[in-house]
This record gives sequence, structure tokens and C-alpha cells, in this order.
Amino acid sequence: MFGCGAALFAYLVSRIGLKALIDTAAQTGWMFLAILFVYGLVCACNAWAWLVILAREPQRPPFWRAYAITLSGFALNFVTPMVNVGGEPFKVAAVAPWVPTRRAIGSVIIHNGLRILSFLLSWLTAIALGFVMLPHDWITVGLLILAAVLVSTLTGLLLVAHRRGALTAILGALHRIPGLRGLARLLEPHRDLLVHMDEQIVQFYHTDPRHFVRALALEYLSRCLYMAEFYLIAVSIDLPMSYLQAFLIGGLTTLIQNVLFMVPFEVGTKEGALYALFGMMGFDPKLGVYTAIVSRVRDLFWIGVGLALVWAAGRGRAAEVAP
Repeated sequence: MFGCGAALFAYLVSRIGLKALIDTAAQTGWMFLAILFVYGLVCACNAWAWLVILAREPQRPPFWRAYAITLSGFALNFVTPMVNVGGEPFKVAAVAPWVPTRRAIGSVIIHNGLRILSFLLSWLTAIALGFVMLPHDWITVGLLILAAVLVSTLTGLLLVAHRRGALTAILGALHRIPGLRGLARLLEPHRDLLVHMDEQIVQFYHTDPRHFVRALALEYLSRCLYMAEFYLIAVSIDLPMSYLQAFLIGGLTTLIQNVLFMVPFEVGTKEGALYALFGMMGFDPKLGVYTAIVSRVRDLFWIGVGLALVWAAGRGRAAEVAP
């Protein structure tokens, strides 16, 4: 995993160009350090939310170990083409010395569910800002209404899944969908595990709603901090952009990137989305491309840190686990 990730990391660096990365960092100046720090806080919120999910376990990893595992999982997810899930099995294995494997799998599934829910809530916030700040032509308003309906529907379905469980229901649906029945047959021997995962999800939601709300709040806070990155980039180039404008641009950009998830490494989708949104907000569209480059440099830095921590996340665990 480390070798493949390092190779893809080197590919991304070569694709963008080392000179372009250095020139970008130089133009952004000292603000680049603030951007890196803010994303470090984003990952800290993610790790904290995961520990909240594990709060009822007799043992759980210390915060800094959970933070290292979270960073490694982020790096491995990013370098997994098409579907960014390569880091999730790693997180399960890395936390297994503290938490039984099935409980570890459940915690990762719950954490991903809450993370997706925080994305949906941040997109709804950005869409609401879009109704106020974007041009009111019929195409823009129509797209915003369509996005609001779809995101609201997904949010409701995800909340229902947390209240009632959904994994076994999804397995049942796969048996009825032509073309996916083969996948259902492969998963059928693991039905007991899916039932157990559903029980964990429902238990987490109903047993202590405060933990659910707290973990979700931390994930939403991580999205708010992530949007601050766009504001800091604007400040570094003396662009008169407010935080709410940055939230709108960042939120809709991530929405577009997730709609176009099939594009490997999000090549061109982030640049194109930021180019269009900067223009719609009355800013120079070229600065949107510059913002995408700065964001990619930040990605590369934390991917490098995460890959370097792949081994560190799994070393020395025995000494930290209570006998």
C-alpha cells in the first residue's frame, strides 16, 4: 500500500511540476503555512469524532495515534483511483489492537456515515448561500433547486439509515437488481456481519444521542475549517473575498467533485469548478485555477505526511494497549 501510494504521489508531483509547486508556494508566501495548519485542524476534528464514536469501548487508541491513523487513511484514500476507500481497511487494521475487529469495522462505517452526512450538510449550507450570492438567472436557480432537492433527499435517507440500519436492506436490494446479483451472492455469506454492523449503527444513534450529535458537530466543524482554506488563499493574493463567499465556492466545488467522482485524482474537476465559480462570483476566473493549484499543493503535503505515517500508525501499538 505504501509503495503504490508513494508511486502515485510521485506521479502527481511530476504531473503538476515541481517548479509550479515551488512558484505557487512562493506566491502564497507565509500564508501557505496557515493553510497547512488549518488542514491539520481538519484532520484533528476527524480523529476526535472517530474517538467519540469509540467512547463506549473499554479501550481506544490515544488521540495522537488516532490522528496518525486518520492522516494515513486520508492519504491512502486519495491515491485510490475511482473510489476513495483504500484507507478504510487500513484504519480497521490499525485500530484493531485496541478494539475488536467487528467493532473496529463498525466504528469506521459509522465514522464514514457521519462524514458523508457532514458533507451533505455543508453542501446544503453552500446551496443556501448560492441562492443569495449567485446570479439569479433561471439556469443557476434551477441547478441550485435540483441540487437542494437531491442533497436533502440523501440527507434524509442517511439519517434514516442511522436510525434503523441499512446494510442488510441494501444487500436485499442488490439481490433484486439485474447486474448486481453476482455482487449480492458474494456478500451473502457475510450477512451476519452486516446485521452486526447495522446493530452497531442503530445502537450508536439511539443509546447516546449526545455522542451522535457531538461526533457530527465535529465533522461539520471540520468542513467549516476546510472552507477557511479558500478564504486564506484569497487573503494571500489580496482578493476581497469574505468567508461566506469562500464557503459557497468551497462547498459547491466539493459537490461538483463528488458528482464527478469517476475522474481519477479529480484531475481537472477542481480546476474547472473553481474557474466557473470564481467567474460567477465576479472574481477573475484565472484565480480559481490558482486556488486549485494551492489546494493541490496542500493535498500533496498532507498525502506525503500520511504515507510517511503508514508504518508509524501501526508501530509501537502493543506498548500503548493496556494489558
